[in-house]
Amino acid sequence: MELAFNIALAAGIIVEILLLWETSNRQRNIPLKPGFIAPGVSRFQEAIALVVLAAWTLILPLEFFNPQFGYDFLNWVTETTMVLAGLFLLGAGLWYHKFLPRINEQTLVVVTAIVLLSLYGQIQLDWQWLAALALPLLAIFILALTKHSLPPALKSLFYFWYLMCLLAMAYLGTFDLLFNPDTGYLETSFDHFVAGAAGFFFLLHCVFLVRFFLMLTANLLPWNRYLIALAMPQLFGDEQMPRRRFVVILLVVLAILYANQQFGFVTDIHLASLLILFVVHFMDRAAPILPKFR
Repeated sequence: MELAFNIALAAGIIVEILLLWETSNRQRNIPLKPGFIAPGVSRFQEAIALVVLAAWTLILPLEFFNPQFGYDFLNWVTETTMVLAGLFLLGAGLWYHKFLPRINEQTLVVVTAIVLLSLYGQIQLDWQWLAALALPLLAIFILALTKHSLPPALKSLFYFWYLMCLLAMAYLGTFDLLFNPDTGYLETSFDHFVAGAAGFFFLLHCVFLVRFFLMLTANLLPWNRYLIALAMPQLFGDEQMPRRRFVVILLVVLAILYANQQFGFVTDIHLASLLILFVVHFMDRAAPILPKFR
């Protein structure tokens, strides 16, 4: 893999780590310190901008001049990036779950819709399976339009559904994108950048899925159920944006995906991955958040 691709992949991973950190602090109401260069933004946002600027300042000349480096050096860069990212994944996914962005019913609806539309044409399902998938989506959509807070047990089931959706996205392409960098999906530096950011996000949730599944199974014992009640407020929130704006965002996201599938502007898996990152990290900033329990 070329050095420009290595840098793009590493930059995507670093940007996603910073985004996860910034989103976690914001959702936990931890004050974000103003940036050193641009006081109007937080230090995390400033760091993200600087990483992107520095990475592409290196990537563009490398792509233009295309210097040749030894295989051993490039292989060392790739392996070092993967090892460091893997260690962070294990730590954040298995032990320190506060890096996971908190979602709500509206986030869940949009992410589910993106995944189902991405699966369309990739996997052939009988009508019975399609009906089984439609029922949870309809239930989630109705809940996203209501004003009632869900009990922790129901939130845990919906969050498990969310993790399974992200696992499906990882299965569609992320595993191949990260662990087989020579795949045809990765044709440009931007493809590698998206693969790094989205791949890290999906794999982090896949690692946490193992831990969360154990939490759900432990929930079968009555004396363990208080653990779910303690964990879910950190993973599944009640704050939501106004319903009309939520519906508009949902329709816009689906329209973008459908148009891309019809005209092929970019790779479907990359667009779907970017939209999921946008929804999870930025959808709650697209409009003023309503008070808790609406």
